[in-house]
Amino acid sequence: MHGTYVGEQPTDFQAATAAAAAAARERESNSNEPDEWSLSECGFADNDVQRAIRGGSAAEDITQYPIHGWVDVTQEFHDACAELLPGELAQDMLFGLFEAMSAIEIMDPKMDVGMGFDKFDLPPPSFEAAVAMGAIKLDGLEPAELIGIFDALFACLVSWLEGNSMDQVLFTCLYLHAPSQIQDKPLRCFCIAVRNLIVVIKNIIILAAVNEEEDFQLYGNSALLGAEKAQPSTIAGLLKDVEDELVRKCKQLPEAAENQCLMAVVHRLRFMRHLFQAIYQVELMVGASSAEEAVNEIYKNLNVASELLPLIKRTIDRGTQPVEGSEAPNPMGFSPRIHDRSQPPTFPRSIKIRERPASYQFLEEMVARFKYACKVIRYKDYYSALNFFIEYSRKSGHCILSRSVLQSLFSSSIRLAHGKQSMKQFLRHSVMVFNSPPVLNPKHPVSSDPKVVQHLETFFRYCINMNTFNQFIRLCGFNRARQRDKLAHLIENFDPLQVDAARLDSLMNQLANERAMEGNESHATALKHSTYFSTWVLYNCFRAMLIYLMSGFELELYAVHEFLYIYWYPYEFLVGFLVSALTRTENLLLAQEEYAEHQSRIQSNSGGGGSGSKNRKAAKPKKNKKQQRPYRQEIVYYRALLSLCGGMYKAMGALTKDGRVRLPMSKFDNEEIRYNRRFSPFVPLTSPPPVSYAEFRNIRDHMMQNSAEDLYSYAAKYFDQARNVLESIQNPEQEILDLLQIARTNFVVMNVLGRGHQKEVKRQPEFDFSKHSYFPIIKIK
Repeated sequence: MHGTYVGEQPTDFQAATAAAAAAARERESNSNEPDEWSLSECGFADNDVQRAIRGGSAAEDITQYPIHGWVDVTQEFHDACAELLPGELAQDMLFGLFEAMSAIEIMDPKMDVGMGFDKFDLPPPSFEAAVAMGAIKLDGLEPAELIGIFDALFACLVSWLEGNSMDQVLFTCLYLHAPSQIQDKPLRCFCIAVRNLIVVIKNIIILAAVNEEEDFQLYGNSALLGAEKAQPSTIAGLLKDVEDELVRKCKQLPEAAENQCLMAVVHRLRFMRHLFQAIYQVELMVGASSAEEAVNEIYKNLNVASELLPLIKRTIDRGTQPVEGSEAPNPMGFSPRIHDRSQPPTFPRSIKIRERPASYQFLEEMVARFKYACKVIRYKDYYSALNFFIEYSRKSGHCILSRSVLQSLFSSSIRLAHGKQSMKQFLRHSVMVFNSPPVLNPKHPVSSDPKVVQHLETFFRYCINMNTFNQFIRLCGFNRARQRDKLAHLIENFDPLQVDAARLDSLMNQLANERAMEGNESHATALKHSTYFSTWVLYNCFRAMLIYLMSGFELELYAVHEFLYIYWYPYEFLVGFLVSALTRTENLLLAQEEYAEHQSRIQSNSGGGGSGSKNRKAAKPKKNKKQQRPYRQEIVYYRALLSLCGGMYKAMGALTKDGRVRLPMSKFDNEEIRYNRRFSPFVPLTSPPPVSYAEFRNIRDHMMQNSAEDLYSYAAKYFDQARNVLESIQNPEQEILDLLQIARTNFVVMNVLGRGHQKEVKRQPEFDFSKHSYFPIIKIK
């Protein structure tokens, strides 16, 4: 329950307050003791207490009873509350917002541990008490009861993965408290599997270290987890034995209905086995000899689990169902409030466990995310791996276990910590794949030059010590809101890397000039590599800046009147820099290709060779040219973003000029402070240089000299350019199709507004971000 703090009280409330004060003064004037309430009004004080007070023996003992009495103000309180509207709070010298928030939490079932109990149906206080009371069965459970308990446990598992405490969801199941005492074999093995799965999931999430407090509650009732030693390696065998036993029993049953019900139990046990094996193998990948073989085994288990889920979802209604109005996810075996008294005072008291169909839908999506995460082992360089992480975060960033599994698979596949491939080797290979500097090519004569080797070692060691590139991939595992906070610090770390990369490029060029002066033309040509390392560092820096800036739209941090300079910055600087960096990289690759062709021609001329060899050499450049355009699609994509940002920038200028954007009141607004705050992470960077508010204001003022109709026309042209670029992309993905629809719609809207549509009605349009997180569809109300 939330309220709005009201600074100025209504007159009727002031009148009620004045009346209460007058009544108090009248009561005080009629009292024999002006400074005290009369003893007869102390409703709690019995005769013995009153005699002790009169005798003065209790006057100094303030811990027993207060000398002053209590007055029943219930009716006056209700009368005063009746004068307040819903959501309003009263303001008084001794009753402010802090006291009001504390007051509304008292006796709230979500916050007050004493509320919400049914006095006539108290939950069992422990597993042993539940067994003694006959509230749970330990043996001879019917298939319907097993299905109900299994489904409820899966629902609790999903609720735990969504960020709730394991005490308030998983360990409300009394069977998990002592699974070894359960005599029913299917239930015992399933509960042991759940207990071990909790430990394995915790280990994966702790190792990945991309969780925040709002994502996941790592620690619950550790005493329960430690009561029985976890043995994850034996779980698959236990579940398989139970499955085989039940399958044999199914074949002996004559009735089809009982057979189907028992097979539903088998499907759940089998799903648990394959899901457990997949997650447990993720944890074991750290010590696996072959990452590819381990991932293939994980993928096989996930495939079987995904095939079982439709069968399970069709049989949810065959199990026992939750009692209507009850908080327990199943009629037997669950006690929702068993841990309420052991929780800290600030813990949430009311937890809504997911319904069973929604839980299985979550598990189905989670298995699909795991299968998608297995593709990460294909990406052996930084450029492709970072692209995959960004895409995965955008699609699957809400599940902490999925994000942690991806981090574990990636770090295990390249073995950053276990010697198979060090971070230095990984970054070196990534630069080679990105723009192929000649000094990193072992075939070039300078690759073994001691000076070159020393400079490269220094640069990559500095990259590792700064931890910027590794951190960029790791922060993609955090939730979307935390990513933005961490990106702000990451962007600052790129500045020393830019300086060091520029220094390395300068040293390489200096060495090339020295070799040329010595007459060593081959060494000089090989060392001429322009700005390879600077381009690589700058490209990653620009990407971090763009993600940081545009994520504010996804998180709904920007007010509508701020859209103008938020879209202006990527339009004027960021996206153009990205296109420039990728174009420069392609030009460098083409220059190397021409150099390689030149060298091959020299060798062929000197070595002679037949016509067949000439034909083969003539065919190679075509193949190379096709390979040397790896960033063409990304360049086209960024050109479309550039036009969309330009269109939104001009559109916001036109809407502001036309009076259709609500602006904050001048006395409550300082645009310069807002501008500096939005772009504060970019200030420490050397490249691109920070743009001051004065420069932005000059550019904006120059643009606003145009009429609103001209600005609408300019915006329409930019949206039309974006549409043409997006239509040129072959086999477009869903994001491209969504951007294409946005460009088409906004093009029409700008043309309509430019012709004077609703000229007299100055309503702010609606900005619909449902199609894309970064670019809205502008809708005229």
